[in-house]
Amino acid sequence: MYTVSPSTIKYADSLAVEKYGIADITLMKNAAKSCFEYIYPKLSSNDRIAVICGKGNNGGDGYEIARILKKEWFDVIVINVFDCEPNTETSRTVYNACKAEGVSIVPFSQWEAVLGHATVIIDALFGVGFYGSISENDEIGRMLCFCNRQNALKIAIDTPSGINSADGRCNGISFTADFTVTMAYIKTGMLSYPAREYCGEILIADIGYPKELCEEVEKDAIVADDSYIKDNIPKRKSNTHKGSFGRLLMYCGSPEMTGAAVLSATAAIRSGAGLVNIARDRETIKILQTHLIEPIFSVLSGNPEAEVITLCEKASATLIGCGMGQAECDRNVLYSLIKNANCNLIIDADGINLLCENKLILKEAVKTPIITPHPMEFARLCRKSVSEVQSDRINLAKEFAKEYGCVVVLKGAGTVIASPDGRLAINTSGNPGLSKGGSGDVLAGLISSLVCQGVEAFKAAVISVYLHGKAADILKEKIGEYGLIPSDLPMEIAKLLP
Repeated sequence: MYTVSPSTIKYADSLAVEKYGIADITLMKNAAKSCFEYIYPKLSSNDRIAVICGKGNNGGDGYEIARILKKEWFDVIVINVFDCEPNTETSRTVYNACKAEGVSIVPFSQWEAVLGHATVIIDALFGVGFYGSISENDEIGRMLCFCNRQNALKIAIDTPSGINSADGRCNGISFTADFTVTMAYIKTGMLSYPAREYCGEILIADIGYPKELCEEVEKDAIVADDSYIKDNIPKRKSNTHKGSFGRLLMYCGSPEMTGAAVLSATAAIRSGAGLVNIARDRETIKILQTHLIEPIFSVLSGNPEAEVITLCEKASATLIGCGMGQAECDRNVLYSLIKNANCNLIIDADGINLLCENKLILKEAVKTPIITPHPMEFARLCRKSVSEVQSDRINLAKEFAKEYGCVVVLKGAGTVIASPDGRLAINTSGNPGLSKGGSGDVLAGLISSLVCQGVEAFKAAVISVYLHGKAADILKEKIGEYGLIPSDLPMEIAKLLP
């Protein structure tokens, strides 16, 4: 599945009219009819429905939905927020049809009385064209705050008012929907936090685009699903050996944090890496050997930087950082790998923390590195606060990937994966059960394993994030969010692979 940008959906509308001969009014009526079909099963005959309408096409959708509701004998009142006729010809047509058919349309000054008695509130105020902010001190902001407090079913048309549907930002007050009926495609920002929490369940309305038009529409972000996994994980041939599935070098773990290395190595082995080689000091390896029997171990002695580079020459991918620590020798190994590794480098945890001292070195990488920061690590990299990162996840990930030539996996709810070539993915699997130390180590091991087996860096990241989250969703049903632990994940992920 894919998302599109708000500008793309506007282009698609114009294409529908100019190339495929579909009238604007037909698109609007199709949209309203499809919205009504989603809304109708959720209504009861004694509901009091308030529709909040703006002056653009989103308001036009609202007026047409109100007209259909009236025709079906529902008690419906429209609040004309800007106390004027809509500003597009199509919207004015449905507005006038509403009036002609006796739909009650009241001025904005009556919003509190209408909404106070409503059992269903439909938001058709701003839609996908909104890029600004709504203050709680404005009358519209006061109205949306009032809506959010009401014990009523709340429905957003296309997008909840107040969110930026391009990038997921929310500056100020936004309408909090129980579900959102969006037109034709999910808009990219709707899947990224903080906007995602305002959308509720997202439903897609069929507005009548021809198949040929859909093929012309430029997709914005990938939303991985089972079919994406099936299409992008290579099938295994029968006549193979361990070398057929790559050699993963790991520079992970330390005497105080061996668990991170165990989790990432286990995930790599369970997801099919042909050979895992863990290179570390003797003390760390002695501990790891009590937990892992499948990997080979390379004890590093006097010159770890040179020794790791030599080992890397035989590697298909290299993972660095999980439980590593931040000693000077670790920094030297990291920087040397970035500049000299002829395979993809996956940088996690302490590796990212060491990058904060010199992120420009990423530009010297021989092959595209993958970095897997959580929001606090990414905030350090970007020299921003965590709240700034969380409020603009898509743009910041895209900008960093492009500037520093790496694949960014910005973890968290709605993980964002951005490639330096502009590709983008937003993940929808997973649950709060993943909010435990060690979950990220499993993800890093999984990404590294797929890269090691020949999956292209961006696709490996997208697949891994989806499978990591889906495994957690399955385990949630078996164990629960509270009891799910990271070491449960590798076996469940293994079951999801072909």
